[in-house]
Amino acid sequence: MDAIHLAEEHMRALLVPSGSIDLSPVEHLLRQLGVTPTRARDDEAAITAFHLSPYPLVLVGMDEAGDRIVLVRALRACPRGTQASLVLVARPEQVEKLQPLLEAGADDFLLLPLDEASATLRLRLAERRSAERPQPLPDDFELDGLCAVLLRESPVPTCITTREGSAFVEVNDACTRLFGYSREEMLWRTAKDLNLWETPLEPDRLSALFQEQGVLRGVESRVRSKDGEMHHVLIYSGIAEYAGTPHVVTMFPDLTERKQMQARLLLSDRMASVGTLAAGVAHEINNPLAYVTANLGYAHEELVRLLERGTAAPPDSAPATHPLKAVCVALGEALDGADRVQTIVGDLKTFSRDTQEPLRAVDVKKVLDRTLNLASGEIRHRAKLVKEYGEDVPLVRGNDSRLGQVFLNLLVNAAQAIPSDGDADHHEIRVRTHLVSPGKVSVEVSDTGAGIAPELMGRIFDPFFTTKPPGVGTGLGLSICHNLIHAMGGEMHVRSDLGRGTTFQVLLPSATTAMEQAGPEPRPGVSSAGGPRGRVLVIDDEPMLCTAVERILRPHHDVVYTTLAAEVLPRLEAGEHFDLILCDLMMPKMNGMDFHAALQRLRPELTGRVIFLTGGAFTAQAKTFLERVPNRRVEKPFNARALLAVAREVIATVS
Repeated sequence: MDAIHLAEEHMRALLVPSGSIDLSPVEHLLRQLGVTPTRARDDEAAITAFHLSPYPLVLVGMDEAGDRIVLVRALRACPRGTQASLVLVARPEQVEKLQPLLEAGADDFLLLPLDEASATLRLRLAERRSAERPQPLPDDFELDGLCAVLLRESPVPTCITTREGSAFVEVNDACTRLFGYSREEMLWRTAKDLNLWETPLEPDRLSALFQEQGVLRGVESRVRSKDGEMHHVLIYSGIAEYAGTPHVVTMFPDLTERKQMQARLLLSDRMASVGTLAAGVAHEINNPLAYVTANLGYAHEELVRLLERGTAAPPDSAPATHPLKAVCVALGEALDGADRVQTIVGDLKTFSRDTQEPLRAVDVKKVLDRTLNLASGEIRHRAKLVKEYGEDVPLVRGNDSRLGQVFLNLLVNAAQAIPSDGDADHHEIRVRTHLVSPGKVSVEVSDTGAGIAPELMGRIFDPFFTTKPPGVGTGLGLSICHNLIHAMGGEMHVRSDLGRGTTFQVLLPSATTAMEQAGPEPRPGVSSAGGPRGRVLVIDDEPMLCTAVERILRPHHDVVYTTLAAEVLPRLEAGEHFDLILCDLMMPKMNGMDFHAALQRLRPELTGRVIFLTGGAFTAQAKTFLERVPNRRVEKPFNARALLAVAREVIATVS
């Protein structure tokens, strides 16, 4: 009886008409071949009829638009849809529209007008194809025993698919959690139907590997869940008997968290390396910049004095034709340029500092200004920059390095949200600070860019989520910023209007306790002129810096300088007197730390007279040393007036 029933089933065909295709010739040919055709009224009726009594052969007429993908996928998604042969009926001018339908699950096509010999052969092949495909599982079939336990309880996403058509016939709970679909949504549908692969070419790549090797062992791939989130997975596939028929068993261990952790570690290492490199570069720039600034300052002040003597009037009121007036102006401009370089290097040093520094009182306006200097190249070609700094904004409790990192990220994001079409006058990036409550300061970065879609707003702080194209962003910036602000006791919020722009708001606690208040920036407390004349030792491995310092101090003090710290130790051991020792911190051979230790042994009374010249303490040893010793330090580059003031203050104390 089963054989007779099966033969009868193979003699049935379902015809799905369309407004532009006449299926009468196909229906006539089917009757000649002994096949009983049944016409469906429309697509919905066809799907209902197929659900009630699946047909081994389905012929679908193309419509004018050629858009029959929904119908083809719906038929394939039916419980026995993978067993049927789906044949398209089209006109010759519609051939180019057939490829997407064949990829969606159609098996073959017939062209009108029919060539009876060719059409007969294709229909017989369709009948054979349906007969040779694995029989669908009984409706009441369930796994039992060990296989059921392994599949159901396994934490590894696992599925069973048909060898022909790759339709899901069983999935475990881990698989539904990975892809975000329910079991009912996945059964009898294919990965292509559910758009689970990252690219359309991925199933072809995996299929070729499977055919070549017979199995897949740990092939790395990326799959897409129902909500569009991408997951890194390893694919293990093999042939196994299921319900008496060979099927494909596939496991998808999820590597997403491991990949994210690896990316975080790589990013952390990269940021640490960049920080070290930045500090080293800042140190190397500061050394020559120090004597450039010192010499320019010295030359400018000397020229000002000459002009004052020659004209008995300030330089600004000297005759415009005075031959030295233009030189004085040029030196002043050069000093301004050196100051700008100094500011940029200072900004670079800020971002290279250890982010584990303790929290203290920070002026957000100064941090913003430094950050804006760094981001200016990204901003100026895209938008106008508007700064609104509130006058009542107090110091905040935070870390200038971490805040600099956060503000830089927000500013770069704001700039990248605006098209780089050269129309900067029509766009704006606004930086605003204000006091929102007695204990909370708000810093806002707003742009007039594309904005963020409402459905994405809840995910922008998630690690690895980004709306930027590949290669532009990692999706970690905002996540890291959010964590940094939260660690400082602050909050981070965003509001956006799609097509009009976005505003990121950083809320920070104000510094209220006496211990948190930052001390004033070091300023010369006394005039640079006058005071007792002293004897000064200068130790720096940059000869031109030594001569620049000697040139500045010589009118007021007796100066001895050397480029090798070890050379001066015998003189100190012999009792040579110095009122002040200016010593570079980072030098080859004997550095400032080694010199300080040697001085502690030979002449401990002189250790308090050492002032360290530093272009940046970029090693852990140097940072620890400066935290441990109470000696004053002068940051390179320095100006002549400040150096004279510090020298006079120390020498006056010694005297």
